[in-house]
Amino acid sequence: MRMWTAEDRAAVMVPDRQAVYHFTGSVERAMRYAEQKQLMDPSLWKRFVEQYRCRPDGADRGWRGEYWGKMLRGAATVCACTRNEALYRILEDTVRDMLSTAEPGGRISSYAASCELDGWDLWCRKYVLLGMEYFLGLCRDDALAEEIVRSLCRQVDCIMESIGSGENRRPITSASHCWRGLNASSILEPVMRLYCLTGRRKYLEFAEHIVACGGTAVANLFELALADKLPPYQYPVTKAYEMISCFEGLLEYYRATGEERWKQAVLHFAYRLLDTDFTVIGCAGCTHELFDHSTVRQANTTNHPLMQETCVTVTLMNFFRRVMLVTGDPVFVDAFERSYYNAYLGAFNTQGFEDDRSERMQGIVHMGLPFDSYSPLTPGRRGIQAGGFLVMPDGYAYGCCACIASMGVGLVPEMTLMKSPAGVYLNLYESCSIRGVRVCGGELDLSVESDYPRVGRIRIRIERAAGAGEMLLALRIPGWSRRTELSVNRGEAERLPFTGKAFYRKLRRVWSAGDVVELSLDMRTFAIHPIPYGHDILVNDMRFGLDYEVLRYDEEDPEARFHIALQRGPLMLAAEDSLGRPADRPVSIRENRDGSVSAAIPEKETAPYPHLLELRVETEDGGVTLTDYASAGKDKRRHMAVWIPAAHSPG
Repeated sequence: MRMWTAEDRAAVMVPDRQAVYHFTGSVERAMRYAEQKQLMDPSLWKRFVEQYRCRPDGADRGWRGEYWGKMLRGAATVCACTRNEALYRILEDTVRDMLSTAEPGGRISSYAASCELDGWDLWCRKYVLLGMEYFLGLCRDDALAEEIVRSLCRQVDCIMESIGSGENRRPITSASHCWRGLNASSILEPVMRLYCLTGRRKYLEFAEHIVACGGTAVANLFELALADKLPPYQYPVTKAYEMISCFEGLLEYYRATGEERWKQAVLHFAYRLLDTDFTVIGCAGCTHELFDHSTVRQANTTNHPLMQETCVTVTLMNFFRRVMLVTGDPVFVDAFERSYYNAYLGAFNTQGFEDDRSERMQGIVHMGLPFDSYSPLTPGRRGIQAGGFLVMPDGYAYGCCACIASMGVGLVPEMTLMKSPAGVYLNLYESCSIRGVRVCGGELDLSVESDYPRVGRIRIRIERAAGAGEMLLALRIPGWSRRTELSVNRGEAERLPFTGKAFYRKLRRVWSAGDVVELSLDMRTFAIHPIPYGHDILVNDMRFGLDYEVLRYDEEDPEARFHIALQRGPLMLAAEDSLGRPADRPVSIRENRDGSVSAAIPEKETAPYPHLLELRVETEDGGVTLTDYASAGKDKRRHMAVWIPAAHSPG
């Protein structure tokens, strides 16, 4: 693993939450889809709040209570960008509705008091806290904001009466029988947010207790990450989504306290994930929602049929964004982008709702879900099951991935442009305008003109530069772009080096309205082959009744090497049944010495479904039509694959 320098530790960026963003392309479509298919439905918000009145979760140790706060967090990020007045009113109404469910002592829980602090109780309460905290960033009513803060304090105070250090309290890791307390420990993030909001020492002391417990009752995961001797898939508990959430909280703890060791622990964890559990589509876990060395196991045909969960994808995106703020390392932007364009957009359920269990279960109202939960890698189908699927007392069913999904696109504006004292960093290149960026003592408006990611030609124009003086404009050069050129105001093009790792090309000057930077990224198509690994030790042989894991030995699937994946820019390509040949039929793709393959956008596209990109790829028997992974397989009857069966193994 890499060592950290003083310069690394000093690299700090911040998003500009006051700037006004207007996107076109996939970002605009994704935000409108989330609003129209989910966030603008008042009845859905009322149904989720109702779980806190009837408190059904205690009966089966359920997680229905997570739906409201998880969806509110995403809705707040979307509303911050779209500034949709109707959506804001809906969110304000649902927050008031949730506040009205509080018991006299301030407790808000979907568990009855007789069975609280077990199962997923604290996990659900965490999301109520987070949802309210995110909404505070939008709230225009000072009286309502004060009421929310009072409620947040009372909610956490209720928890602290029973959980924490000291007499008559028990450890946070004992507050759930699931995953050795990992889900309960993830409450660290909203507790730290509350401390930063109020400055009250008792909340920091509660956070110190959570950090000291280390996430689980069987091992201190934070200390394991700090030591950096094991990858996360070999920790005693490997539940991916909940573990990332705990490290998000630890990062907030570092940001508030400045304790350097915890920053190091988070960074060790983050880089280990990129090395060991990050697939070509930008997710983790080939055994449903568990870390399992998926970087090398992703092309195995022996993997679990449920894999690459949307909750994991969105949580990774948020984690990468946060780590980016404290490191300035654009490798995390590359990772965020891979997740967004592949696993994340692939989860949008645009051609038929997911999971038909509610149609088969007597008395269940089928309402459909706007987002899928799991994504196939080798030939398979989308939508075979809904993650976190539970039935509510009124007979309607929903799922966890559907609730978290809107958060993903809501993160895009904050990742697109970040600021430092020296200037701005432009990270993402979808067509957009950004107005009112306050930087270097002045204000900046800029626009990005592109058909990215379909095309690699990007034009960045300074629309207004008021009083900023000399300023840095840093452009992310993706690690996948082997041929990159840049010019300023149509000057001589500069050929940038290729290192295989993302970096920033930093331009410093006094910028004026009308200045134009043109960037050309390499959009050739390259082959990716599975990584041989022989055998491995995993910690993901689950015993669901008790939610614990034991060691198991894993052998590389000999069929894995007979697969190939194709990447064009940030997009992964996919075979799909409706593109002229079955997705599981082996292909013989010709590779050039540098790993590139001959591929072109056809003059007349034939894909029978909406897509970002269609390519005709040369093969030994003529050619094969592929589309971008995110667009394929939306018809749940069709098989698709990003790891396409190959007639021959490499070499």
